Amino acid sequence: MPYLATAFLILLLLPASAFGQAGVSYQIPADNPFAGQPGAAPEVYAYGLRNPYRYSFDRQTGDLLIGDVGGSQREEIDWIGAAAARGANFGWACREGKVAGPRPDECPVPNAVEPLFDYPTSSPDAVTGGFVVRDPSLAGLFGRYLYADYYTGLIRSLALNFSNPDDQSTGLTVGTLGSFGEDASGRLYAASNGGGQVVRLVAGGTPGTLASQELTGPFSSPVAIGTYPGDASRLFVAQQGGLVRLVVNDAVRMTPYLDVTAFGLASGGERGLLSVVAAPDYATSGKVYVYYTDSGGDIRIEEFTRSAIDPEIADPSTRRTVLTIEHSNESNHNGGQLHFGADGCLWVTTGDGGGQNNEHNNAQNLGTLLGKILRIDPDPPGVGGAACGGGSPPPGGGGAADLAAPVVAARAPRRQRVLRLRGAIVYVRCSEQCALEAGGTLLVGRRRLLLRHQRAELAGNRRARLRVRLRPRATGVLRRALRRGRHPRVALRLRATDPAGNRSALVRRGVRARRR
Repeated sequence: MPYLATAFLILLLLPASAFGQAGVSYQIPADNPFAGQPGAAPEVYAYGLRNPYRYSFDRQTGDLLIGDVGGSQREEIDWIGAAAARGANFGWACREGKVAGPRPDECPVPNAVEPLFDYPTSSPDAVTGGFVVRDPSLAGLFGRYLYADYYTGLIRSLALNFSNPDDQSTGLTVGTLGSFGEDASGRLYAASNGGGQVVRLVAGGTPGTLASQELTGPFSSPVAIGTYPGDASRLFVAQQGGLVRLVVNDAVRMTPYLDVTAFGLASGGERGLLSVVAAPDYATSGKVYVYYTDSGGDIRIEEFTRSAIDPEIADPSTRRTVLTIEHSNESNHNGGQLHFGADGCLWVTTGDGGGQNNEHNNAQNLGTLLGKILRIDPDPPGVGGAACGGGSPPPGGGGAADLAAPVVAARAPRRQRVLRLRGAIVYVRCSEQCALEAGGTLLVGRRRLLLRHQRAELAGNRRARLRVRLRPRATGVLRRALRRGRHPRVALRLRATDPAGNRSALVRRGVRARRR
């Protein structure tokens, strides 16, 4: 591996202060949204997050799904295409979930990302984001998103549908569920941080439900599960106390794959070893990356390389610091997830710096790396490795990646005979071939009634007329309201997805229902 030898030579020549610097220990993808913008950190891909502890990519579409831990009001799940996430603002702390957040001084946030789903926060609550199910053996769940709350451990599923997420229980509880995971074939797993278990998720007795098969341990505070590229019989499991374990054929190897405790790990509460991910080209490069909090509370992302003597362990002497993020003020909100995207880049989620209510003012500050989604090429300049950026293949393979989100143009007449039409009319055009999803809500005073979800296939730059239909109950409520001389409104929502899986920004239009 000649490029590894080059990497070691570069590291030997670097001064200690050079570690963790863009352009030295890692690179900035040229298409990052804030690269070159004065005052902005070029690593930032999206911002306005509180504590995105767990996120994932949909292995079929490349979409991002994020579980952002809430404050005193709402826990939220965000769903957005990887291209649409470029420069996106998720709204914290002006907003929390779908409601007003604790910091009106940070408002307004134009075009803030609308969550797919949120739920009320009680004490305690902390959402653990999961994966979109692409395992066909999980009957009734294919294409749905799994999530849980850390404290209840009940795994639930959502439809990827903004108009009706259809939140459902799977019937399976995994106590103190700290992380979901996915193997190379798309099978799903869950880790019980407090219970010391890692389980595979299997089909339950009826469609839409789950059961579990326990992997052979022992595990101590398992906190994250990493895919072993190209080999579905293996998994990486990170333990909060500092060990990375290798699971082979559903049983853990007794010799740890990696031990980071010697490098000054701080563990306990929300701190510790929080994530592990292998490089997409792990079969040839042998590179793995870990995310942990050091003895000073700072976040560290470090690279290790597989041992040349024993391929089932990492060589600790190959340790290389990729990125360090100052986080000494507070022990909470460390974020903690690493994934490689279909673009070959390393994506990182960080918390807002801790405390409460974004008190350190990081989430909306583009000059910091906290409260963000970061996107970097973890290789130093001049060192080979997996490609990172717009030239890498999309999830389905074949050719250059399409990272451009479709643009939706929509016009809805401001006043419509919604009752006579049995719905609201909107004229739409997509900048390219796309699947358009449309939904809406009938607003009558304080009442809110969902309209039927519509889906249409559109040719590029061809206008289409779409009717977002009333449901029977909404029809009755609307009829009575119009008879009483009230002025109901319809709030329409539209979003498009192109063949490469890129999703447009959410488009909103308003219609006033008239009687004549």
